Amino acid sequence: MDIHERLKYLRKQLNLTTRAFGESIHMSGGAITNMEKGLRNVTDRTVQDICRVYMVNPEWLLHGTEPIFQNSDEWPAIDAEVLQLVRQYSRLSCRDQELIKNIIDSLSEKVELQNSF
Repeated sequence: MDIHERLKYLRKQLNLTTRAFGESIHMSGGAITNMEKGLRNVTDRTVQDICRVYMVNPEWLLHGTEPIFQNSDEWPAIDAEVLQLVRQYSRLSCRDQELIKNIIDSLSEKVELQNSF
């Protein structure tokens, strides 16, 4: 399996359309389709974005070296509810993702202010 096939395999494992997968890494669905078909190269930047957003092991994406996902010991404990939120977030448009980030930042600042008293 080459990188293009692994990309398609990953997207299907995540149960995402090319459009949703593309939006989560700031690309179009058409660009993802072209990468999956081998009509477009998968750049280093794209690999980095996929690995960051979906916690994918870059060695698997680039070379097929297992495991597919990064070592869970390197990540904080994530329960099923948080994973579901991540999946839903990844399906949002870039604009909506930015809105969610702003809401979280605002809430975080509010909590910090409350804790400082």
